[in-house]
Amino acid sequence: MDFGDLFVRESTVQLDNTVLLGSMWYLFVNSEGKLLVLDTQSLGVHLFSPDGILVWTMTITDCNPEANFNFSPHASFLDDSRVAVLIDKGAIVLGQNGECDQTITNADMATNTWGLCSYRDSIFAMPRYIQNSTFIRAYSSDFTLVDQFPLPAPKFQRRASIMLTNPGFAMGCFDDDVWWVFSENFDATPRLSRTGLTRFKPDFFVERTRDYPEFGLAGEFNFTEMVIKAEAEATRVMGIFALDNETRMIMYNSIDPSNEELDNGAIIASHSDQFPVVSTQFEETPEAIGNGRLYFVGDLEDESFEEILNPTIISYRFVPPSGE
Repeated sequence: MDFGDLFVRESTVQLDNTVLLGSMWYLFVNSEGKLLVLDTQSLGVHLFSPDGILVWTMTITDCNPEANFNFSPHASFLDDSRVAVLIDKGAIVLGQNGECDQTITNADMATNTWGLCSYRDSIFAMPRYIQNSTFIRAYSSDFTLVDQFPLPAPKFQRRASIMLTNPGFAMGCFDDDVWWVFSENFDATPRLSRTGLTRFKPDFFVERTRDYPEFGLAGEFNFTEMVIKAEAEATRVMGIFALDNETRMIMYNSIDPSNEELDNGAIIASHSDQFPVVSTQFEETPEAIGNGRLYFVGDLEDESFEEILNPTIISYRFVPPSGE
């Protein structure tokens, strides 16, 4: 279906200028439409209302004076009142007013976590390093490790060591289970196996047929060129996103060899069979997904401002297909 038949433009929000964001920031949204920003330049965590008004702000060093954001800045709403933020020491948990509820020092969480999400009373962590068979880790609400769930090894293990999903989005939590995806898959898989599970593959998805060459065989100088060429031959999964608690959205991109630009696409599937699975393609990549909406960053170059302003966020609301 066309993007315009599935999403309707709903609102344009100017983020409150009470705090000015740097050029490197990341956006997350909860089920109430509140917007969380990680500003890696100021080490700030800022929560805005759905209308863009600043609710609270916190610097991660106020929770851990030695902390910094790690390689993959990521945050997760554990519920609509608490936020977990990955840092280079492990994680911090912020309360409903931005206060430091907990500081977790955990080397494995700091270096080998590619996303967090909460399901029922547990917090789940997806590993970053997936060359070999590994585990989704389950923690209690206070981040005590309570269980592990095995993941199969990826089909293309050399590629898996280089080309991952987008940071933080190899896993998503829904009402029915925790789902995960590798960058080579065309659909996600639930943590607990089930019979009769339908997997969806969009028409535009091109499956990978070979792994990356060994570095030594490729040579130091043309290895990067070979990787770029290999990526242009197949579709890459960017990640799994919870459009809402029972609707998953798998996002893909592929490199157009004619102009080296990215082509973006997605499938959207209801876990409660409220509508038939649908695929679509679109020009831009959303900055955040959640609350039944896609959130894009507006283009300030089209407007004339005499002062420095925070970005404009444009939301598009999902309209489920009727199935007719």
